[in-house]
Amino acid sequence: MSAQDFEMVPPRKFASLFPVFIGLVLPMMVFVPMLLATQGKPEIWTIAPFLLVFPVVSGVLAWSMHRRTLQLEEGKLLVRRFPWPRRIATAEMDLEQAAILNLDEHRELQPVFKIAGTRLPGYHSGLFRLRDRRRATVLLTDWQRVLVLPLRNGRVLLLSPQRPDALLAALRRTNG
Repeated sequence: MSAQDFEMVPPRKFASLFPVFIGLVLPMMVFVPMLLATQGKPEIWTIAPFLLVFPVVSGVLAWSMHRRTLQLEEGKLLVRRFPWPRRIATAEMDLEQAAILNLDEHRELQPVFKIAGTRLPGYHSGLFRLRDRRRATVLLTDWQRVLVLPLRNGRVLLLSPQRPDALLAALRRTNG
């Protein structure tokens, strides 16, 4: 059986521009006032290497936001996202309880506490605690049509594929 790839909803423009803010605007907001305060004295250049951290972090963040995929292969769903990929067997999923929901209407499923990963306006990726206190693996770029996949161990998988109905149907075919 060949692998099936499922496209993710791309992050909104604001989420995509956030790494630019972190990498360019934030260092300038720190460095320029310091440069003006010291009037260009040589001591200011000793902190310049520390300001390089901002562009590096923003580069990793931008790279991770655009390197996210869903792939179904041999009865396992591979969720590639930052900080690490996750492979989940379809047998671990409670597909009878799976649903496509709007998280604005189902507040109990909203990710509220980030355990590990990325949380930006319009982009959530990683391991989170939900409002109902369950742990969830999350890859969300759109809260309007979220594929909610409960796992048999009590955890939840929240995804934003372009076509959540097609992914759910493929998962049910694989498992059945």
